[in-house]
Amino acid sequence: MKNRIFIVLVALLQATTHAQSFSRVGTSMAQFLKIPAGARGAALGGAYAAASEDVYAMAWNPAGIGRIRETSLGGTYNTYIADIKYSFIGVSIPVDASSSFGVSGMFITTDPIEITTIEQPNGTGTYYDYSGLVIGASYSRWLTDRLTVGATIKMVREAIYREQASALAFDIGSQFDTGLYGIRLAMAVTNFGGKMQMDGPDINSTSNINPNLQGTRDTDAKLRTVEWPLPMIFRMGIMMDIWGGNNAIIANDMNRMTLIVDANDPLDHNLRANVGVEYEWNQIFALRAGQHINYDDNTLGLTFGGGLKLNSGGTKFSIDYAYQDFGILNSVHQYTLSFYF
Repeated sequence: MKNRIFIVLVALLQATTHAQSFSRVGTSMAQFLKIPAGARGAALGGAYAAASEDVYAMAWNPAGIGRIRETSLGGTYNTYIADIKYSFIGVSIPVDASSSFGVSGMFITTDPIEITTIEQPNGTGTYYDYSGLVIGASYSRWLTDRLTVGATIKMVREAIYREQASALAFDIGSQFDTGLYGIRLAMAVTNFGGKMQMDGPDINSTSNINPNLQGTRDTDAKLRTVEWPLPMIFRMGIMMDIWGGNNAIIANDMNRMTLIVDANDPLDHNLRANVGVEYEWNQIFALRAGQHINYDDNTLGLTFGGGLKLNSGGTKFSIDYAYQDFGILNSVHQYTLSFYF
């Protein structure tokens, strides 16, 4: 069994060497769907398909909310690269002993940006902004005492200036506890859905179908925009308690060290990998670190962070932090607050 586990880990790490040689970058819309929801997953370098077990699982692997056996409310906010404001909020409620239901929202906004032209390079006095919105509903259920599955249906909207596009999308996922050494396997497909096409008043125009014929007039016309798919991502993940936790061989009641590895294959990029390590003391204090593999140069490299789980007046809550290094695009600090009732 140990040999099989080792082979799975190696396969996930080495999968990136077989990525396609051509670039698929820039072939999908709604790129904000790739922004990590929740500081824990971000600090773990995006290795979160198997480790997700909070409200932020609705953005990673909806099967994870099935592990929350109490009502949970969580939110995160950070200023992303290029001064993009990103926020996520979600709530998960146990339906019965084996299932949970959740709703979530993701929001992207920018400050007003002045329009420039060749004739007016210093600005026209007119401003525009960019925004993104996702509203989703998730459901997760335990099929056995080791296997949980989940699904999310969500509406995705993206807008810039007076143009906007929207689409319906789905996420599906699963998590399986092997019962050995704290090993959990996971699979998730996110952002599977229809294509998006920009539309709005600035696409309206006029055209003369026969300008060479005297007396013909301009008629109403509409510029044609191209449809683009959503950034669908297929994830496979594995996590293992290498010290404490559910590892019965190297047992420790106070300390836990967990290794998490993900392989993710996005529609608009080559195959990539994520690796994360989490240390937790007494289920109160945690330190985390992660690394992105086969990502673009000077973007998304080292990540790290930590978290605290506290109890006040019978209400449990956690505070998490993540630091993400984007190279030439500078760094991002992300904060998360979650409550359990």
